[in-house]
Amino acid sequence: MTEEQAAEPIPLRTRLPALLPLAAVWACALLPVVLYLLYLKAPEQAVGLAISIRSLLLQALVALVVTATIGLTLYPPLPAWLRRSIDRTRTAWTTDRSLLTRALSELKHFETAQKHYEIARVAWTLGDEPLAGPHLRRSTELDPTLAYAQHLFGQYLLRVGSLPEARHAFEAAEQLDKGHAFGDALLHAAHLQHLTGDTTKALQTFEQHAQDHGASPRSNFWRANALLAAGQDEAAARCLVAAAADPKTRLTAEENWFRALARVRCWGIRGKNSLGSKEQT
Repeated sequence: MTEEQAAEPIPLRTRLPALLPLAAVWACALLPVVLYLLYLKAPEQAVGLAISIRSLLLQALVALVVTATIGLTLYPPLPAWLRRSIDRTRTAWTTDRSLLTRALSELKHFETAQKHYEIARVAWTLGDEPLAGPHLRRSTELDPTLAYAQHLFGQYLLRVGSLPEARHAFEAAEQLDKGHAFGDALLHAAHLQHLTGDTTKALQTFEQHAQDHGASPRSNFWRANALLAAGQDEAAARCLVAAAADPKTRLTAEENWFRALARVRCWGIRGKNSLGSKEQT
C-alpha cells in the first residue's frame, strides 16, 4: 500500500461529528483556567461571570431536557436516530479489536486482497473509516473480483461522498455476485444511480430489486426520492406510505430509521391531501 493511499483524506463533514465532542471537552477544560486568570485581575467580575455561566448552563439543560422529551415523543426520526447510534456504538464496543491487530500484523509478511479486506472489515465495524478506506481501495485493486470487498468499498465511498465511485463499486458487486448481500448491493446501486443523476436507470433498478428481493422501508424511501425526481408524485407518495407503514415486526435500527423519515414525509402528503379536499368543497 503506497503512502498516497494510506493518506487518503476524509472530508471534514465526515469527521465533524467526532470533532465536536472533542471541542466541547477542550472548552470545558479551559473554562476554569479562564475564570482563574480573570479572578486574579478582577475577583468580582470572575465571581459574577461564574454565576452567570452556571445560570445559563442550568437554563440550557432544562431547555435540552424539555426539547428532547418533546422530540422523542412527537418527532419519529429522533428516537430512531438515537437507536441507530446506540446500535452502532454497541457493535463497535463489542467487536474484538485483537482481530484488527492480528490482521495488520499478518499483512506485514504477505499482501493479499483478502488480508486488506479483513483489516477494512474490522476497522469499518469499529467506526475507523480513515483506516478502512485505503485498505478497501487496495483490496479492490489487487482483486477486483471480490464482490464483498466491492460492496464494502461502495459503502465507504458513499459515506465520504464519492458518489460516482460508489456507484461503480455497488454495480461491480452485483455483477460479480447477483443478489449479493441479500439484494443490498443492487439496492445501493439503484440509490447511487439516482444520486448521480441517472434517474431512468435508477427506477429500472429499483423495480428489479422489488421483484427479486421485495420491499423494505429503506428501499421504498429511496425509490420514492427517485420517483419524485422523475416527476411521478403519486407513485412516490405510495412508496412513502408503504415505507411508513407499521411492519408488525421489529425492524433493524437502520430500517427503523428510514421508516421514521418516511413517516415525517407522509405528514406533508396528508397535509396536501387535506388541502386538496378543502379546495374541492
